[in-house]
Amino acid sequence: MQNHSDLILLSEWTNEIEASLHENNSLCIAVFSEDGELLYSNKAMTLFFKGKPIESLLNPTFEQLLAKNDSSPLIFNGNLTIGDHSSINASIEAQVYRKGNKLLVVGGLNVIQLLGQNETMHDLNRDINNLQRQLIKDKYSLTKILNELNKANSELIQLNATKEKVFSIIAHDLKSPLSGIIGISELLTGTVKEHDIVNLEELISLIHSCSLTTYQLLKNLLLWSNSQRGKLQFNPETLSLNHLFKEITVFYNETARQKEIVLSFLSSTFTVKADRNMLTCILRNLITNAIKFTNTGGKVEVFAVKLDREMEITIADNGIGMDEATRNKLFKTGLNISKKGTADESGTGLGLQLCKEFVEKHGGKISIESELGKGSRFIFTLPDA
Repeated sequence: MQNHSDLILLSEWTNEIEASLHENNSLCIAVFSEDGELLYSNKAMTLFFKGKPIESLLNPTFEQLLAKNDSSPLIFNGNLTIGDHSSINASIEAQVYRKGNKLLVVGGLNVIQLLGQNETMHDLNRDINNLQRQLIKDKYSLTKILNELNKANSELIQLNATKEKVFSIIAHDLKSPLSGIIGISELLTGTVKEHDIVNLEELISLIHSCSLTTYQLLKNLLLWSNSQRGKLQFNPETLSLNHLFKEITVFYNETARQKEIVLSFLSSTFTVKADRNMLTCILRNLITNAIKFTNTGGKVEVFAVKLDREMEITIADNGIGMDEATRNKLFKTGLNISKKGTADESGTGLGLQLCKEFVEKHGGKISIESELGKGSRFIFTLPDA
């Protein structure tokens, strides 16, 4: 409790205290007349007023304060709500005094209440931070799940495309050579009965040609299907090119002979590090293509050249060649540019896609040099053994 000497001491600072109270942001002071006119308010109290000052006294209202007939000057002591019902309001711990026809409102924030609010805000901020961290974790998990779903969806789309491609080939491309074999077999039955040796040899040759086409198609189809599903094993080993060339020669000599094409493999002592099945598939498809698009009486050459750290293998022909537009589309996935050969040979477009995929599996590159009417050169590289 203040004594008389304290009041004398404070009286020396009347002007300073008055200025401080006027600009204060925590202590609220206002003076009203009994008819509701605001006679004075300091900075803190003014900030609370919304519209007409007496209407900003929400609980108790100005009318309720006037209705108090206490004999003491202190007519109210408690929480006073100030502001606006439709926007922002706040409660202060206030005392309301009446002297004559004037009301003095003095109040401010309760320190204990403020500390409690601060503690509540601290807990709330901590909970918000924990929630944010959890949301970040959940977002990461959801993103991971979404990526996995997208990947699975892409694989499913790819598998469906593979299935559709396989069914399309079975329905169309396999049907033609098999129908040919069946038709020729029926003719062959009658020819044998008639002992027509000339026609017999021709029909057997056609059966061989159709069977070879069907076999080639089935091999490509199975390899391509396994490759698309990731089921194709990659087992590189040291291989002799000369030995591989001899195996291929035996297999394709008859096909070349039927079109009177000279098929030559230049002898090579070189070796490569490659998967046997994949390299055989590459050579088989490129040689078949060369024979397919070479006219009767033409030639196909297969040879190898040793470069710095790799082997370059070339399949060259003097066939019909191709224009620039065809060359640019040749190895693009999804573009089926297969067309009939010079002897009406069919194809699926899978062969060159397999060649590109298998060459790149070895870390090599495949390219083509071709001019319309002058032939083509397919060139690919493999690691040197």
